[in-house]
Amino acid sequence: MANFGIKQDSLILGSIKERVRRSVKGKAKRAYIDAEGNLLSSTFDLAIANILNFANVEYFYRKPVLIGKKKLVPAFTTKWGFIVTDEKDFVELRQVLPSKKVLYVGRAKEASTLAEIGAPISSFDIDSETDTEKLESIFMDDPSFAFDYSHILPWTKKCSVLHGHTSSVIVELIGQPNKGMIVDFGDVKRIVKETLGRMDHKLFISKKYIAEKEGGSYRIKFNGPNGEFDLKLPKDSTLLMEGEATIENIGDTVLRLLSPKMPRQVQGIGVYVYEGLNKGSHIMTLLKGK
Repeated sequence: MANFGIKQDSLILGSIKERVRRSVKGKAKRAYIDAEGNLLSSTFDLAIANILNFANVEYFYRKPVLIGKKKLVPAFTTKWGFIVTDEKDFVELRQVLPSKKVLYVGRAKEASTLAEIGAPISSFDIDSETDTEKLESIFMDDPSFAFDYSHILPWTKKCSVLHGHTSSVIVELIGQPNKGMIVDFGDVKRIVKETLGRMDHKLFISKKYIAEKEGGSYRIKFNGPNGEFDLKLPKDSTLLMEGEATIENIGDTVLRLLSPKMPRQVQGIGVYVYEGLNKGSHIMTLLKGK
């Protein structure tokens, strides 16, 4: 397992958090993606988008509305009216477009003043320790997050022969803390260990080198810099990959196996996969629908 210093640990903690931000006019804003591929600015907006998509309602996100020389930008525009998440936007739209329907969506404590004037609102209470605008990352560097594997890269000189590595894995998770916690470390440890167990002591090779499938075996054939290879491999101890068995693609495989098992509150995941002690790959993704 690699020995990280304080500076490297800081980079690890910040890497996903920084990458999922987008820059708008010099300001870093957290980005969420709806089913239409729009970049949304908050979880409120993502929740509204998910509801509109579920109800099959067409909408425009942050589409400017020009009233004379005044430009207003409601969160959502539909054929029936506007949905806003800011009290000021609600008041301004009602003033300049009194004939249009405007719905305010926000926290209960923010909606109380609007309720007094009979405004249509949709509000909810949240735990006082949960910040819906706060995005954080955690990481786990556990000695048990390791697996042994062999692989073949047929087009390379050095790695076109069967050889093996021991890989260690660091896992990063991003999400919104609930009562100060994104996810229980114990739950993550169990999921990661189960996932890596499926990869442990397997031979990784691209499926394009399969010449035959014989019962419980694969026959692998290829010509490389070190000559012609013809191998018979047990299916149970072989992990076939779509691409070549590089450390980058192995990292992608770890990520794809882990992602579906993550708790709902985890919005993004990244992994560092080491090939030995001092080299490897880092790959990350936002989880769709979260």
